[in-house]
Amino acid sequence: MKKSLIILAAFALIASCKKENEKVVGTNENGEKLVVNEAGDTVVFSTENVKEIPNEEAALQKAEDGTYTFRYNLKKGETYPFSLKINTNQSLSDGTQSQKMTSSRTTDVSYFVEDVVDNKFKLKATFKAFSEEFTSPEGEKMFYNTGSTQPADKDIAQSWKIYKAITGETFQMEVDNKGKVLNVKGLDKVSSSVQSKLKNDFTAEEQKMIGELLKGTLNSEFIKMQFEETLNIFPDKSMKIGENWEDSQNISEGPIKGTNKVTRTFKSIDGNIATITVDGVQNVNGKETQQGVTMSMSNNATLKGSIDLDLGSGWIKKVDLTKSETVKQTMEGQGQKKTMTQTSTTKTSVN
Repeated sequence: MKKSLIILAAFALIASCKKENEKVVGTNENGEKLVVNEAGDTVVFSTENVKEIPNEEAALQKAEDGTYTFRYNLKKGETYPFSLKINTNQSLSDGTQSQKMTSSRTTDVSYFVEDVVDNKFKLKATFKAFSEEFTSPEGEKMFYNTGSTQPADKDIAQSWKIYKAITGETFQMEVDNKGKVLNVKGLDKVSSSVQSKLKNDFTAEEQKMIGELLKGTLNSEFIKMQFEETLNIFPDKSMKIGENWEDSQNISEGPIKGTNKVTRTFKSIDGNIATITVDGVQNVNGKETQQGVTMSMSNNATLKGSIDLDLGSGWIKKVDLTKSETVKQTMEGQGQKKTMTQTSTTKTSVN
């Protein structure tokens, strides 16, 4: 059960995207992009073959001065599926010994636009599928996929049962055309339904723990945070291609001080795809002495990648982000010193 609860605690859901009709598969000897068209043939990409979207119907509105205003332009009756995959490689070392672990998690959610009123979108969110794979420092592997049969391992089967119970459940959201969540409804019903499905598979104590974890993930604030972290990325002002905007944060928690900054650049428009590049950096450190023991830590991380948007809807079509992080913790006192170093690489992709 412990494994199930650890996995459930990491539960996250984000937003959605549409599949492209043509997928870039490489380049030819002339450096031209090669794509697979709807007929299944590999051809040279040409903007002449891309249906031009009238400015008034595009999510990115171009003004006479060459600047673009960003917005979402979702259509009533359309479904926006999304497959988020997060791969993480971690290592932990004390200078003499080291441990490594890996994890991979996939979450599939679809969003159906029920109505559009005054640039606000009423969405029906449906949990479609979940899968996860984990390799412990000892080499132990755990794997489940709600689209497959129940795993034989008891602990992994419990995780499968929990996520299988969530699969197919729905709730409602209302968001504006910048990706800000206005309200979330129906999560209490989701939690109740999930617990009802699981009542014969877990003890009363286990069900209570599951209920508490569901409250921590299936609540309005958590859903809002996850949704907006992915979709509320548009700049507040109109921008030209090549310009950038920044999100920065000063971190101050007791002795821990530092900064976190993410720079997004409006790189290009290629056919019906608008590309935004991402470049982030975080530097945090602190030191504190108690009872003759000095504890210090530092956290340095970088974030790099890109986001592709559909020019018509503004919705995310593709995400490729890599976060590299190094955390060092040192304890020093009474002539002894010990340092633990944790490094991790997290790759986040959509589709």
